[in-house]
Amino acid sequence: MNFKKNYINKKKNNNILNIVWIISIWLIFIVALIFIKNINLIKIEIDEKNLLETNIQKDEDEKSIIKDFLSNKNKDSDSINILLTWRWGWSHDAPNLTDTIILIKLDTDNKLITMLSVPRDLYVEYDNLGNWGKINWLFAKYSFENNSKEYWMEILKNKISEITWEKIDFFINIDFNWFKDIIDTIWGIKITIPDNFVDYQYPDWNWWYKTLVFKKWTWLFDWENALKYVRSRHSTSDFDRSLRQQQVIKSIKEKLTWSYFLTSPWKIRELYDVFNENVYTDLTLTKVIKIAYSLSSNKDSYDIISSNMNDSCFYWSTTCDKWWILYIPSREFFNWMSVLLIDWTEKWNLSNYELSKTYSNIVFNYPLVNKENASINIFNSVKVNHLAWELSNNVKKYWFNIPEKNSIWNTPKTYKNSVIYFNNLSEDSETIKLMKQFFVWEYIKLEWPKYSKERANIEIIIWEDYVNSKWVFKF
Repeated sequence: MNFKKNYINKKKNNNILNIVWIISIWLIFIVALIFIKNINLIKIEIDEKNLLETNIQKDEDEKSIIKDFLSNKNKDSDSINILLTWRWGWSHDAPNLTDTIILIKLDTDNKLITMLSVPRDLYVEYDNLGNWGKINWLFAKYSFENNSKEYWMEILKNKISEITWEKIDFFINIDFNWFKDIIDTIWGIKITIPDNFVDYQYPDWNWWYKTLVFKKWTWLFDWENALKYVRSRHSTSDFDRSLRQQQVIKSIKEKLTWSYFLTSPWKIRELYDVFNENVYTDLTLTKVIKIAYSLSSNKDSYDIISSNMNDSCFYWSTTCDKWWILYIPSREFFNWMSVLLIDWTEKWNLSNYELSKTYSNIVFNYPLVNKENASINIFNSVKVNHLAWELSNNVKKYWFNIPEKNSIWNTPKTYKNSVIYFNNLSEDSETIKLMKQFFVWEYIKLEWPKYSKERANIEIIIWEDYVNSKWVFKF
């Protein structure tokens, strides 16, 4: 790509990313469950027609873009896809920017909640009239043309379906003030900080920075400090930031399940009001109650698997993070805006979503690959430099676990054909099933690793057939 940069800046993150979606889902589920258990304690008028309301009929055009391109996809899976967006709301000069866009799959069969974040700076084609822009502007753009929020969300839903090739059943659109109100309503959350926490470049909302410090302690955070804790970008790594978000989510969940909040009609009503004032959704009360009952009736807790698209790879990178399918193009082609493009695309072919479709279908249809987290080592048996390194970076795009250190080697012998050895994994494991969608080489099960010094679960041995054909896609 002739305008792709040879480097990237420090990775950017959406303002809140993982936190908004799980918090909102928990609120919906808990409020609905409370309604079931405490219906005799509160009096809230509900239109019976709403209880019987069915889902909005999807247009035939929308249905036509959704198809199963994974041959072994479970078509009977009891799952629901929900598009969650978070926007700034009335307190911001651009209230309808959807700076957080997350597609969530609730899989009650496998007790999984899977999440995929779509970055706000992803540059997309808005229509067939030559209108382009960042995806977080799409909702706002149509808000000037039509007064129906449902219509605005339908436009965004169609675009996310086009990018991911996933059908979207419902949407939840959240105002930023929800985060503030929910933590205020539950009187703050308790957070234990294991080590001193310092960020020297935290935005001070006055076009400058300030130093943010939380000492090692167990704190009772109000909404403002909780937001600072999860938003800090310069204190620790992105991985630690994600753990902080999970920590806050857990604290909110634990607080919401206090017996006081579950039995107090006043707090129930207050929680309902917070939801009602700050959340717009096409989920009917009937559907919410069904989802809440389904989640609450399972004895085992749900596993939460999260992922995003990132821009961690660039020309001549020695290592790339998992899930890299984006890159930062030169600004001169985009009116000097900082935008993100899907790899293999340029401004004149923005609608080429083959890579994002492949990636998102792995996320939603092979989520256990991330949970299995099987380690992979790659061995080069050909006298061609960088083959294992090249393959390693490409494999990382698709959730496969290639350790950062000691994962690339050479073999002591020459192989005529590429082969994959695996140990401590079943051939029916999600990881092996997914690998077979990419590689059509021979698979051999062993009791122990054949070459790996790090006891890797999977060893990929590449030989001359790899040089000639590279790796083979079956998607």
